[in-house]
Amino acid sequence: MKAVVKPEPGPGFVVTSVPDPAPAPGEVLLRVEAASICGTDVHLYEWNPWAAGRVHPPRVMGHEMCGSVVARGGGVESVPIGARVAVETHLVCGHCPECRRGDFHVCANTRILGVDVDGVFAEYVRVPAHNTWPVAPGLAPELGALMEPFGNAVHACSYGRLRSQTVAVFGCGPIGCMCVGIARAEGATRIVAIDRNPYRLELARAMGADVVVDASLDDEAILDAAGGPLDCALEMSGAPAAIAAATRLVRPGGWVSLLGIGDAPATLDLSRDVVMKGLTLYGVTGRRMFSTWEQTSAYLTGNRIDVSPLLTHRLPLESVDDAIALMRSGQCGKVVLRPGPNNA
Repeated sequence: MKAVVKPEPGPGFVVTSVPDPAPAPGEVLLRVEAASICGTDVHLYEWNPWAAGRVHPPRVMGHEMCGSVVARGGGVESVPIGARVAVETHLVCGHCPECRRGDFHVCANTRILGVDVDGVFAEYVRVPAHNTWPVAPGLAPELGALMEPFGNAVHACSYGRLRSQTVAVFGCGPIGCMCVGIARAEGATRIVAIDRNPYRLELARAMGADVVVDASLDDEAILDAAGGPLDCALEMSGAPAAIAAATRLVRPGGWVSLLGIGDAPATLDLSRDVVMKGLTLYGVTGRRMFSTWEQTSAYLTGNRIDVSPLLTHRLPLESVDDAIALMRSGQCGKVVLRPGPNNA
């Protein structure tokens, strides 16, 4: 089959032929209908220090996908042949203390598709049957592929109340824009979207932001846009300055969700901006398995949130270099790859 591969340590991907996978007991084989690119894939393409320390090539890349079940390994009965599914990309052990408590999203032995095991930028992929999630009939494959990153946004928004709150979203990449949509669906009074990229600020506006703010402006500009202190902040950028600003600008007793991962540590005034304000910081990794997926399905299949403005580019699998270039330019929302003959 055709796949996007990191063949050896170093920058870049190659599109090449690899052996077709076969499902082991407890696994299903999926035909990939759509696979979307995220920032992790860009890091892997660039071969940054995190990628170099984590990935052991050769490896098939990619983790966000929608596909259909074409074969089942031994013991799999719950997922029928022909079922259309999205995939939870964190493969957990099920026996560490975190898993035994039900905190699968922080499993100590997590492996990730396209990072620690072969991924989904391919015509076929094998995954544990337990990691599949049914896609509603009629939901486009591109939307099915978005369920995984949308789940990150759902998780980030789940810590506290959004209804009747003033909410700031720092970082308007696709997941930040998804958070805007969730805050709007949950009845936030005012949503302020903050980023340096005009293209992505317009995407945030399309997803329901009341006002957008250039991140290069000072605290006063954000507070003016918000009409006063923030009730909560959803920090999606990982930029140290944005993390510090979120803690400064959220009111006493408010909360901040932290999902963005930056390239440098953030310096916070914990005494003034967290401890003495009674601020709550909530670290977000992955999706809660599987309550977050339930909520994601409700949002996307119940006509509560329209994420179509974020689906800005669709490319064939062979154009992965162009897709990565789009991501690096910041002039896109979600870029979706379509494997196989029907990939136009």
